[in-house]
Amino acid sequence: MPRVLMTILYILLFVFCLSILIMIHELGHFTAAKIFKVYVQEYSIGFGPALIHKKRKNGETYFSLRIIPFGGYVSMYGEGMELEDGVEVDQSRSLEGIKKWKRAIILVAGVTMNALLALTIFFVYNVSFSETMIYYNQMTVEENSIAYESGLRSEDIVALDSYVSEDDSTYKGNLHLIDDESVITLADNTTMKAFSYINLDKVTSYKEESITLNNLLTMYASQTVEGKVVPNFNSEIGIGPSFSSLALNVTTMKALDKEGKDIEYTPHTLLIGKTSENVLEDIGYSLFLHVNKPLPFFKAIGQSFVDFGRSSTLIVRALGSMFTKETWSQMGGIVAIGFETTNILQNFGFGKFLYIWGVISVNLAIVNLLPFPGLDGWQLLVLGVEAIAHKKIPDKVKNIVSIIGIGLLFAFMIVLVVKDVFTYFL
Repeated sequence: MPRVLMTILYILLFVFCLSILIMIHELGHFTAAKIFKVYVQEYSIGFGPALIHKKRKNGETYFSLRIIPFGGYVSMYGEGMELEDGVEVDQSRSLEGIKKWKRAIILVAGVTMNALLALTIFFVYNVSFSETMIYYNQMTVEENSIAYESGLRSEDIVALDSYVSEDDSTYKGNLHLIDDESVITLADNTTMKAFSYINLDKVTSYKEESITLNNLLTMYASQTVEGKVVPNFNSEIGIGPSFSSLALNVTTMKALDKEGKDIEYTPHTLLIGKTSENVLEDIGYSLFLHVNKPLPFFKAIGQSFVDFGRSSTLIVRALGSMFTKETWSQMGGIVAIGFETTNILQNFGFGKFLYIWGVISVNLAIVNLLPFPGLDGWQLLVLGVEAIAHKKIPDKVKNIVSIIGIGLLFAFMIVLVVKDVFTYFL
């Protein structure tokens, strides 16, 4: 598929997923308002000019889809909206006309729906998907080993390609390319080139563990197709009587950033013989793996809450250190989210992509609970102050503060977008 078309599809997928999160959030406000019989004039996904603006026959609520998909709202009577001409609604159906505890439920319904959505996504992921991930920064090298003598050290980060040969119909494995120019020496001293992979399909453990590279290494013969040397996945090379030794080229990285810039690559050549049992000599190099298998129903439920707690902790910590240099350098806006989720889909598959959107849904819920003007948390704070003081804050004051808060939020979003542009495009 042409790259331009794939890019368009990824953008549309990102907008669709983001719209689902917003739709679910606003659906929470909308449903709670309807339960308490509050008049809802509009349920909108997005901002700006309306692409769709309709309501059901004899209905009272407009359902809108607007041109800017990065947001949404539920317009309820009693929060500053003006009724349409000819529409009369009893004051008892306004936000001001219902009990404060009901208003509080309406306000928290949005983040509650995002939390439930996240738990649902985590559950689907835990009960349906399998994956094995390499912790690239957790390698161990034994002293006086083949790996150590070649210059490898435990703190090194090994450069591995992502899942490879996805367009090859003969590709049948969970492989990471470690060397595309391995040199195999046979017993008669002739040599042949091969492609060497870390084969994660050889992992049988269901937990995090350290596993030696020898146990994962798989080699395939090379072939020439249309003038290009590629692996032949139908021709796996085994260690047998005709096999003498392997020269495995391993590359390590000194630094890594999002764009792949400022990386110092260091090549290492491991000369590996074979033992009398016709297996490779111990390289002395181990990887730390995390193996995830589909969980039984009830265990998947429990793990979903663990994932929710972990995601919540991460976002709370990030918010607590938001303006530190380290956190700011890692912070991104809507463009960064689009790039990173697309990268996850391409490199780790739909399961991990789905999981990340669960994390994003948790983030949306927690951020909306912040007591900042324009967010649900601010309205909850105002409601609490009014309940304690037994006095209503003037609408003019609330409106001015909300407008200032929303303006600051949009300004912050623009700053993040500009930062993303410099990070990903310049």
